[in-house]
Amino acid sequence: MKKSKHQNRLLVELIRSEKWYYLGSVISVGIASYFMFLVPTIGKIVIDRVIDQPQLAQPGLVDNLIQAVGGAQALARNLWIAGLAIVAATVLAGLFMYLKDYLAAKACESTVRDLRNRLFAHLHRLPEKYLGNADSGDILQRCTSDIDTLREFLTVQVMNIGRTVVLICIVVPLMLAQSVAMSALSLVLIPIVFYFAWHFFERIKSLFQEVDEAEGELTNIVQENLTGIRVVRAFARQTHECEKFEQSNYRYSELNYRLICLLADFWSLSDLLCLAQSGILLIGGGWLVANDQASMGTYFAFIGYTTILIWPIRQLGQELSEASKATVAIGRIQEILSVPEETDHESSAQSSIPLSGHIRFSNLSFGYDANKPVLRDINFDVAGGETVAIVGPTGAGKSTLIGLLMRLYDYDQGSIQIDGHELCSIDRTTVRRHIGTLLQEPFLFSRSLRENIKFGRQSASDEQMFLSSRDASVHHTIQSFSKGYETIIGERGVSLSGGQKQRVTLSRTLLQETPILVLDDTLSAVDSATERKIIQALHRKQGEQTLLIITHRISVCREADRILVLQDGRLSAQGHHDQLIEQPGFYRDLWRIQSGQNTEFLDALSTSA
Repeated sequence: MKKSKHQNRLLVELIRSEKWYYLGSVISVGIASYFMFLVPTIGKIVIDRVIDQPQLAQPGLVDNLIQAVGGAQALARNLWIAGLAIVAATVLAGLFMYLKDYLAAKACESTVRDLRNRLFAHLHRLPEKYLGNADSGDILQRCTSDIDTLREFLTVQVMNIGRTVVLICIVVPLMLAQSVAMSALSLVLIPIVFYFAWHFFERIKSLFQEVDEAEGELTNIVQENLTGIRVVRAFARQTHECEKFEQSNYRYSELNYRLICLLADFWSLSDLLCLAQSGILLIGGGWLVANDQASMGTYFAFIGYTTILIWPIRQLGQELSEASKATVAIGRIQEILSVPEETDHESSAQSSIPLSGHIRFSNLSFGYDANKPVLRDINFDVAGGETVAIVGPTGAGKSTLIGLLMRLYDYDQGSIQIDGHELCSIDRTTVRRHIGTLLQEPFLFSRSLRENIKFGRQSASDEQMFLSSRDASVHHTIQSFSKGYETIIGERGVSLSGGQKQRVTLSRTLLQETPILVLDDTLSAVDSATERKIIQALHRKQGEQTLLIITHRISVCREADRILVLQDGRLSAQGHHDQLIEQPGFYRDLWRIQSGQNTEFLDALSTSA
């Protein structure tokens, strides 16, 4: 029930945003329905007043119109006038139906455009925990296919449902005013058609949910395989992945087949009901005419009225079936929109604090699961401009430490301060603008190298870009490309090697010139000579920028002002290189392995990792 309320609230909110267009569309439907009603009504008047029973009394307005064209006899000699009136009413009905579609399309496209923008912006503000657990293919499905389903619903189904309701509200009272008996014959099966359509809607809604989820799963498999096509080929797993896709595709096809069977059942039965309704009117109405209980014109008019009513009501089943798809789509979109965005613990979070780079961790403990802490009682201080290397086995909590510093996650125990300001009191955007971060997995957009490097600082000059690329030891590599910095790289930088991607992303981070720079094992794919050049370039700025480097390389640690050793979520040691190699522990073991003094530690390191 709660989920349904959220869906209805979102739908009402979307329609309300363009309420005047939707209102104009509904009014156009009402006017068009009235002109459609006039078509059989004109035929009724001509038959009863002119052809069949000229002496039959008619409403004063009708008599006045007949007299305006010269009387009943003149109209009988010029039936083209009645034909022209029918054509005019039909044309006007068509024009207002066009206006209805135009206003609905205008309102819908504006509504859907705003929803896309809102959804995309919301995704950028979602917590890291949610995005880390979400399937990108499923999110893509919700942002594309589900949005298109909603657009079709707002453009077509809402207006058609509104048109059916307006027709019923206009035509039924006018029918009852002319003949209660004929109206009863014309409407006897309408409640059954309504019930059948609603029952069908309830049955098909859950199936649409399964179909949509199966399509999302299929999209996710395709997206993952396109992104990881090299990995699939490297492990010769094409056959396995194809079989996995085939199973998912088979499930999706089976669900679609069930859906088509349900639709076929509905259309065949609803056609039978509609034809039965027409048959009842033809037989029952003919009997009333034969027994002088209804005029021939009334009989003719009610055949037209029934045709106007019955088929839109029959179509109501289709509209409801599409509405069930839209209900599922709205629910899936609402699931994303209902996820709380990243928020600051303190409403007075500061956004204009100048940060210089003094970092302090005090008694910090943190865990993604409350029962499984990743970091325990972390205490250390980094002076502004200091270079600190952080080492430790895999799973020690190094990347988590950086995630907390970036406010990707918020801590509950302990304290993190930058320049004396509690981290939670600083606006997230401000924190991230002052901390240049390069994470373990380098990510590049499918754009030019220039656009990728200037991504975080669009206003940077080419000279500044060249300087950051030289510091990242990638400038000469880029110049060797045929188009240089204008070279378009593939998705995720697939056309570059691992080392080239790391250096390009490092250049992008260096270009920001932030007071704090964090490198999370970002030189792992770089050879030793290139690594030495990069470290030397970074140390030329020593004292200007606080530098935190997560690394496993002793060559990087040697150049640091201080080294922090993390093990099992605790700070087990800290100091200079010369100090730590004299102390038993992880760092000395790592130094011995990499310096080639004691190969027996290789197995120990792999075990601890």
